Parts: sequence; C-alpha cells; structure tokens
Amino acid sequence: MSEIVNGLLIVAVVAVLVLHQFKARQLAEERRWWVVPVVLAFVAARKPDLLGDGNTTAAAALLAVELVLSLAAGALFARTTRVWRAEDGAVRTKATKLTLAVWAGGIVVRVALYGISGAFGVHQGSAALMLGLAAMLLARAGVLQWRTRAYREVVGYPRPAWKDHM
Repeated sequence: MSEIVNGLLIVAVVAVLVLHQFKARQLAEERRWWVVPVVLAFVAARKPDLLGDGNTTAAAALLAVELVLSLAAGALFARTTRVWRAEDGAVRTKATKLTLAVWAGGIVVRVALYGISGAFGVHQGSAALMLGLAAMLLARAGVLQWRTRAYREVVGYPRPAWKDHM
C-alpha cells in the first residue's frame, strides 16, 4: 500500500478508537490487553522504511522521541478516562473532554515531529506512525488496567451476571 493509504488507514483506526472510547463500556477482565499493540508493533518493525532511507542516526533519535511521547500520551489518555464500578459490579470506563484534548495535543505533537524530521531530511513513513500508535495503545491499556485493579478487588460488590453462568 502507498504511504497515503497507510496514513489514512491509521487515521481512520484512531478516529474509530477515539469515538468508541466516548461510550460508557464495560472493561473486560483478564483480557489480553497487550495483543493488539504488540501486533501493531510487530507489523511496523517489519516494514523496511521504519528508519527511513537517509540519516539513520537522526531517524532513530526521532523515532525514540516519538515512542517516548506516544507512551506519555497513552498514559495521559488512560489517566483522563473516567473509571467506575456500576451497580451490576462491572468496571466501566468512558473518555472525557480532557481525553479529547490529549488526543488533539498528541496529533499536534506528531505533526510537529514530522515537520522536524523534514527539516533534518529524515523521511518518517507510516511504520513510525504505526509504532507510535502501538506504544500509545500499550501505555493506555496498561495504565487503564492498573487503574481498574482496585475496582476489581473491592469486596462486597456483586459479580457480573455473566460470571454466574460459568
């Protein structure tokens, strides 16, 4: 696929993810929350244009900055997500307006990074964006799982109804 198609596909996936987070939803327990980010990272790492075709030192440095910023954005995304225990005992999450601001800030930072990479003559392809997205999703899921563990350990709340049938 071309870079433009890859970029548009990534933007579409991110838009769906963001919109999905604004609905109150039950957080699945014991789910393999790390699988999707690891698969994305694996696919990105296999792409030959991950470090571009020019100055690999500058490309690696920019990629490292992208990953650090993506991890921070993912952690902020999870911290700005509302978490609560519903009456049925299920842990629920919902993104807030502040979460949307984090996403917007992340997009601005990524655009700035692409501008910096262009100034250094480094071509960052869709692989770098995909790896950054994987890092952000991994940090978000990990922090959200960490935040919700206290809600799952509370004694005295009823178990979700679906667990009674297992």
